[in-house]
This record gives sequence, C-alpha cells and structure tokens, in this order.
Amino acid sequence: MAELPEITKIVTQMNDTLAGKTIATVTLLQEKCLNIPIDEFKKRTKGASIASVTHKGKWIITQLSNDEYILLSLGMGADVLYFEDEAKEQEKYQVKILFTDGSGYTARFWWFGNVFLTHKKDLADEPKTKDIAMDPFDKNFTPEYFNTLLAGKRTQIKSFLMNQKNVGGIGNMYMHDILWQAGLHPKRKISDMHQADIDRLYNSIQEILNYSRSIGTCNYEKDFFGKEGGFGMEHFNVGYKDNNEPCPNCTEPIQTIKTGSTSSYICPTCQKL
Repeated sequence: MAELPEITKIVTQMNDTLAGKTIATVTLLQEKCLNIPIDEFKKRTKGASIASVTHKGKWIITQLSNDEYILLSLGMGADVLYFEDEAKEQEKYQVKILFTDGSGYTARFWWFGNVFLTHKKDLADEPKTKDIAMDPFDKNFTPEYFNTLLAGKRTQIKSFLMNQKNVGGIGNMYMHDILWQAGLHPKRKISDMHQADIDRLYNSIQEILNYSRSIGTCNYEKDFFGKEGGFGMEHFNVGYKDNNEPCPNCTEPIQTIKTGSTSSYICPTCQKL
C-alpha cells in the first residue's frame, strides 16, 4: 500500500508530466469506485486541462481548469501508469484518462480504490478528505507543531499516528521502524511519554520517511513511469522480519504482536512497554 513517500513521488511526476494537458476522454470501468454516475463524470471532465496535481494524506488530487477536482485513492495498492500513446497503455485498468495529444494514464487497483469528482465549492466538505491532517513532509510539520499535536493525548502512540485525522500519510509499512528507532512500544500511551521520547519520535518519523524517499521509495510500488523503487526488505530494521530474527540494535529476537487491527514488529528489549 502506497504511503507518504510513494504518494509524493508519483504526485510530483504526475504534476510535472500532465500540467497543461487537455482531457479528451475518460474511461471508467468500475462504477462502484466512483461518487457520481459515469456519464456525469465524463461530461464534467471532458475538455478540461490539468492545472496541478497535489496530495492530501494518501489521496492524489488533480485540479482541473474548470474548478473540478479528481480525487484518487489507491486503496490497498494500485498501478497508476503514464503512456505516451494508446498503443502503449496497460491492458488492465479500472480508469483511463486520455489527453488530446494522445498521451494519458491508467489506474489499476490491486484490491479496491476510489476515483471521485468534486467541484471546488464542495472540496472543503468532501467527507473522504476534509479531515485528513497535515503530513510529515509539510514544511509546517515542525517539532513545535508535533509537540502541540501530542499535548494532552492519552491514546496509544501507534493508533494515534495511524489515524489520518492526526497525521496524514503514514501507514503500517513504515510504522514498525519508526517506533523501533524511537525506542517506543506501539502500545505506549502518549500520556506516559517524556519530552525525550517525543523528540526521538519526531526525528524518527522524518528520518525513516525521508530515507525511503531518498532511495526511490518502496520497491513493490511502481512510479508513474513503471519504475520500481529502491527501498526493499533489506532496508527495514525490524519491519517484516521473521520472528526470532535478531534486532539490529541489541540482537534480541524480533517479535510480532497484535495491535488493534494491525500487526506490529517490535524488539521487546528496545521497545519496552
């Protein structure tokens, strides 16, 4: 599942490649992915040009010249791939956007996803995106902001960080190493954390996510041009390691524990509860 490093990479590529292109046709093959009827979606986007491509959390947001916005969620994973002409398009997809110059892109959801269309006047109230919080790559996501965000909270730290209403863009994939590097058990309550814990956590979030971005992001996710990233299994410290594999810090066997609806890979020595 694409998380913040992967989303920001593909958004940058989409914006650089698509800005100024004019939509000729939109092909939508799975109506349950949409928020409006297919014919209405096509009518409201035809002839509009791409103004910009940005993101909010894990949602890819394409602004059109007619004040419409295409909101794309990759769900549990998707291939969003550019083509220079239709002869080179992917065979399988749920969504295809073709531009007047013959180029375009397709989106194929691995499991499920969403493609919504909303007008500028309704964007701030769109239920799927309106409550998504600032993400760690935002310049305003400072140590001071993070301290204010955690102030007075009593919930467990992992569940807090995974909630997109608190922090946008972080999922389970990078969370294991973020908490391990910070020396925090995923079930540790925020109210029991000291300032040094918060400082380590902030730094760990930035370091882990930026390291993935610096080497091309996760290698099982393709970018807009079909290239795989450089962050592989060998780059995880404790995440997705086999049980009893040694912690790289203390050599204690790594364990897998249940944390709500997700599993967590931890070192029981480095991350005491």
